[in-house]
Amino acid sequence: MVIKFYRFVLVFLFITFPLGIFPKTWPDLEAEKEIKVYGSERSAKFTASNIFYDVENWTNHYSVRAFGFYRYYDYPKAKTKSLFPFYYHIQSKSDNREYKRILNINITKERDAIDQSFYPFVFWGKDSNKSYLTTIPFFFSSSSGTNNKFGFPVIPLLYYQNRETSGENKNIYFRLLTFLHFETNENQGLHEFSLFPFVYYSKNNYLFLPILLYYQNQRSNENEYWMGPIYYANNKAKEENLFVAFPIFGRYRKPGKEIDFIFPVYLNYANEEEDYHINLLWYTKTNSANVNFAANDGNVYLDFDFGVLYNLFGYSQRTKVLSGGSLSKKTNPIELNDPKLVKKREFNRDNSDSFIGYQLLFGIFSYERADSKRHIRLLPLAWFTWDEASNDNVVLLPPFFPIWFSYQADDLEYKILFPLYGKQKDKDSEFRAYLLNVYLTEEVKENNRKESSYFWPFVNTYESDVGSGHRILPFYVHKKEIKEKYKINSTYTLFSIYQQTTGVSSTRTEFLFWPLWLSYEDRQSSQSEREHTVWITPFFYRNARESRTRTNVLWFIDWEWYQERDITFKTKTKPAIPIEQDKKLSHLLIFPFYKTNTSFSVIPLSFNDWSGEDFATFTLLNYYRWNRKGHYYNFLYLMESENTDDSYRFRSLGGLLWGFDKGKSEINRITFLWLGYDDRSYKTTINFFPILRVADADKEKSRLYGPFFYYLFDSEEEKTELLLAGLGYYHNKTKSDNQYSTYVLLGALYQEKTEIERGYIKRGSLWGWLWEYQTEDNGYEKFSILKLFSYTKEVDGTKKIMGISI
Repeated sequence: MVIKFYRFVLVFLFITFPLGIFPKTWPDLEAEKEIKVYGSERSAKFTASNIFYDVENWTNHYSVRAFGFYRYYDYPKAKTKSLFPFYYHIQSKSDNREYKRILNINITKERDAIDQSFYPFVFWGKDSNKSYLTTIPFFFSSSSGTNNKFGFPVIPLLYYQNRETSGENKNIYFRLLTFLHFETNENQGLHEFSLFPFVYYSKNNYLFLPILLYYQNQRSNENEYWMGPIYYANNKAKEENLFVAFPIFGRYRKPGKEIDFIFPVYLNYANEEEDYHINLLWYTKTNSANVNFAANDGNVYLDFDFGVLYNLFGYSQRTKVLSGGSLSKKTNPIELNDPKLVKKREFNRDNSDSFIGYQLLFGIFSYERADSKRHIRLLPLAWFTWDEASNDNVVLLPPFFPIWFSYQADDLEYKILFPLYGKQKDKDSEFRAYLLNVYLTEEVKENNRKESSYFWPFVNTYESDVGSGHRILPFYVHKKEIKEKYKINSTYTLFSIYQQTTGVSSTRTEFLFWPLWLSYEDRQSSQSEREHTVWITPFFYRNARESRTRTNVLWFIDWEWYQERDITFKTKTKPAIPIEQDKKLSHLLIFPFYKTNTSFSVIPLSFNDWSGEDFATFTLLNYYRWNRKGHYYNFLYLMESENTDDSYRFRSLGGLLWGFDKGKSEINRITFLWLGYDDRSYKTTINFFPILRVADADKEKSRLYGPFFYYLFDSEEEKTELLLAGLGYYHNKTKSDNQYSTYVLLGALYQEKTEIERGYIKRGSLWGWLWEYQTEDNGYEKFSILKLFSYTKEVDGTKKIMGISI
């Protein structure tokens, strides 16, 4: 154990330093000195041997050993000379290997390499194409034909530089503490830079300023910018852009779709089929009126607009005042033969000769008349369009300012009773609105979609064969979408985004919390490794794949796990197959903690080493474990020891201040507090709790005598008896199910009781207020005295006394 302890110390001192710290020895050279020579063989081979010195001389072997300090060997493989403890030298006769030590100066030569040290402070060396120098604790450096490294001091790392000088892209990496770092190369110049926790920069794509909550990521087809509540993204390939000033303003554009909102007063949504516009307070002039002249195809028109509080009430009109050369011509005339529903208007004032339009409640209700064509809408119902010239069964009351509108045909129905009710129905769907947009319902045959809204568009729920969802704007939106090849589950709140995409062979989960940047992403695919990333800005980052896991905390703490893959031999009929190995720790750095896959150190408190089937650890607080046949030791549980084969234990607080356990011819525990012997598996206990407690188990039994004076618990499934701690007897029985309870003095002086359905029995004394008797099963009887005398029998051989019939 002492030898192992010193090995721990050595490993700890030098685990992070370059090669060349340990003086080299070679077992093949040293082994020839360990051959034992004795008896007549020794007499033949040694020309002199006494208490002061030995001289050995035979074929190719010559050695001198004098006074226990001096050694000289000239053997077939090597020459060795030593003067303990000042000098040691060994040199191979067959190749260029040599080691020399004078006091704590070491020189090792092997092939073209020379390693030297002034132990344990300075280490230096060189090979055919590389060299290094380390001075503890000041600096280290190394160089080769393609790479140069430099840093100081070794512990802790204040400065580090790595210069790569090979290939087309020569690179320099620089770090000062964990605060400042940059990378430069000949092609890109300064391409990465960080100053913790203020700035992180990459020339290729990103700039991140955590203190200002600013982030930008620029790629060839996609750009992102984020600063606190302001976010902008632009995807050139998809012609898509988004701008958000959270949570007040938003703007989204992609081909065929646009959304604008200013919460809570303005919403604009348009795509190729739909067009919604709500404006509550865009501006609030008390009223406005405009008169303009317009010309189209040689015609001259008088346009008139009037509005109160923008469009609380709005009126628009066009009148032709002068006909031009193309009297009857109209550009692209639109023919409307039958009434129909449209989500986007097909005519407006600009393509009409005569036009009158009304809007109420900021566009929630609209009516427009253009030439012989008509539009009417109650948001969010679609526009109903018809032509007065056709026989269309439309009812409009009053005709100039409609409050009641009705149309009904075989496959189309549209009704409005403003502002109480609206209905839209066709062969594919049905939509109803109550009290404007206070409550709305919609049913669509396609995909069996059902939808309800409250105070549209703010509160909504829907479900269908291809998805479902609900929302409370602007606080919360949730939706599930079922596509042909994948499913999407999304949740949006004011401060977070969650999305899960599940395909046939892949799953992707994303979560973002902002304006503080807390994100999580998980990708899983049958074609590639599973990968997940957690980022809590600027404190924590973790990226994990099946073969590699990297974690960073505040740049000061960093570790990585990796998984090697072996490739089997490839043949003409059989491709190479990767074989995954167990994951290994590449490194762990939490200063002053350092770990590799064979050692662990906490400077200066703990030294640990594992190899093969052995593991051992040493700390100032003493913990030790394990070799193949035994042992375990602890200290702060206050003492604990363990041995196996088959077994021994010795405990303290793990046995709640003391224990002992043996095994193999037996004893299996003697304890101390609370008192003694415990046989388990499972259970025999003798306790002496004052004085005596016995428990036997397997279908159970227990006894306790002593100051509570008798207690018994019996079981399979239960019996209980107590005497004085049942304060003068208590009895409980169940044993499925001959249910019982008995008390004596706490019944005061007797009580008996069961409640098994109608087999009920109750006896009495004082809690029956001196006496009571009841029984059942079911020739019910009752007898009582001081609850005032009563006798009863019933069911139904009626007899009563104080409840009178007899």
